[in-house]
Amino acid sequence: MKINIFSGMWNWFKNRSKWIKLLLLLAVCAAGFLVWKFFFQAPPAPLYRTAEVRKGDIEDIVEASGPIAPVNTTEVGALVSGEILAIYVDYNTQVKKGDLMALIDPTQIQANYDQAVASLSSAKEELESAKMTYNLAQINLKRYQSLYDKEYVAKTDLEQYELEFVNAKSSLNSAESRVIQAQASLDSAKKDLDNTRIVSPVDGVVLTKKVSEGQSLTAGYSTPEMFTLAEDLTKMQIEAKVSEADVVKIKEGQTAEFTLDGYPDEKFSGTVRQVRTNYTSSSSSSSSTSSSSSTTYTVVINVDNADGKFMPGMTATITIKTTDRKDVLLVPNEALRFSPSTNMEKFDTTGVWVLDSATMQPRRIPVSIGIISEKRTEITDGDLQEGQRVIVSENKAGAAMPTANNRPRPGRRR
Repeated sequence: MKINIFSGMWNWFKNRSKWIKLLLLLAVCAAGFLVWKFFFQAPPAPLYRTAEVRKGDIEDIVEASGPIAPVNTTEVGALVSGEILAIYVDYNTQVKKGDLMALIDPTQIQANYDQAVASLSSAKEELESAKMTYNLAQINLKRYQSLYDKEYVAKTDLEQYELEFVNAKSSLNSAESRVIQAQASLDSAKKDLDNTRIVSPVDGVVLTKKVSEGQSLTAGYSTPEMFTLAEDLTKMQIEAKVSEADVVKIKEGQTAEFTLDGYPDEKFSGTVRQVRTNYTSSSSSSSSTSSSSSTTYTVVINVDNADGKFMPGMTATITIKTTDRKDVLLVPNEALRFSPSTNMEKFDTTGVWVLDSATMQPRRIPVSIGIISEKRTEITDGDLQEGQRVIVSENKAGAAMPTANNRPRPGRRR
């Protein structure tokens, strides 16, 4: 039956003139276009991409990096010159205070010490002789003074004994000075002799060894460094470099989380112990005519290393949570960076753009912002309500789309 219907329609179409056939074909095409237009074509894309204003929680974090290091380290050096005869420690050696770490050849220093002993002995003998001479001169002077008072001797005889007494006293003073000098030389030689034995000044572990047996050391204007000791590797610290924009947010006692390349799947925590006031400035040139400078401060974070996972020199990537807010109004960071391409005006305040319900055109709303996170920003003031939609970008062909999730700053006005 269907075949007969289509066959009849085809016969009828074949018997029509060419103009009627053309009109019929145009009518069919027009009907098909209308069907596609209303039933199959997608609606036109909106001019702007928007995002909903929502309430939620947000954290203000500071990111930095720095090396892990022992809390206390001690440099052990040589105070005397000479050849190193022996070394008794190596890297990672545990030492106690007073343990012998190295020995410097004491031959010449021992000779100096022996000479100082002999010089002191000689000076003491000269002192005893000077004391006897002084005592004798003192007795003679008293005797002749008594005889002179009785007019038994002449004045010239008394003056002779007075001169002998003065000379004896001067010799005694000189002898006493020589003994003091000889004793000081002996003490110095004894100290030098003791310093040929390099001993540990603290309990700790050897981090570095900078010398070898047979090496000659010269202790001149500076002390040659031999070893570096860490007093306690179970308590370590991170010295993080923080920018001047972020350091004002950091306070002692805040918790810091960090990761290490050696433990990619683990997170560790520490506590901010100190925010140092000393700073480091560096400058960089972006062109031949302009340059910029940056200032960083050192933040010290205490780290517990009781399990011995951390080694000195490991680089930590640190996150410090400085502030958090609960159930606050949040907008995407793109909304604070957005400005319509048709807008030529500059503003003195921070703001976001919304679509006006009457005109469906962008309308700017001034706002005040608080915490800025990686993707969202807190709105602290402004005529913006939860559930409103803010414009984040234009949706026109060829319009610039947002790229990196850069955090907006209060100084940027759109």
